[in-house]
Amino acid sequence: MTPLGMNQYMIMCQSLNEAAIVDCGDDEPQRWIDEASADNMKITKLLQTHGHVDHVCGLKATKELLPDAPIHSHPDDYMIFKSAPAQGMMFGLKCPMPPGSDVDIVEGTVLKVGKLSVTCLHTPGHSPGHVSFHIAEEKVLISGDLIFQGSIGRTDFPGCSIEAMRDSLERIKTMDDDVIIMPGHMGLTSVGVEKATNPFLNGGI
Repeated sequence: MTPLGMNQYMIMCQSLNEAAIVDCGDDEPQRWIDEASADNMKITKLLQTHGHVDHVCGLKATKELLPDAPIHSHPDDYMIFKSAPAQGMMFGLKCPMPPGSDVDIVEGTVLKVGKLSVTCLHTPGHSPGHVSFHIAEEKVLISGDLIFQGSIGRTDFPGCSIEAMRDSLERIKTMDDDVIIMPGHMGLTSVGVEKATNPFLNGGI
């Protein structure tokens, strides 16, 4: 389990044996590398939804083990990344300063993980540079801390915006009901379930 119950993911393309880690919150990254190796996968990218401490406290250790895997993040979260050690102190977590981004990603950036196309959606609100990763062909949205089962990411941290969160949540409502949401905390859900049951998608924010 990563700090604060954060969900770390790995995108894998079985056709070309290529993988990417999404949100390097685990400060014991060797187990992720071992898992990829066991499946004959090479980790070629490190993708960050945002810079909050629970999502980056393993980023330094991961990058040291995977120096050739570039870090991808949105430039609007630069200061959030830089403040991660201070954020950690607030939650009783020890977080080394995360390395800077190697590749800036913005709205509409398309990344390739093997044959898979991963589209970056700029979904601010929880943080200024928060992004979600949409794998349309697999009907999957890795949502970071945008939306959870019946809830959403906090909007009371520095850099948060309730207005931006409202706009980002509206994007969820335009997606097909059968899109699986892989959130930054809690279990998997779907767009259809959240549209039907999540109060924050129905005027609750």
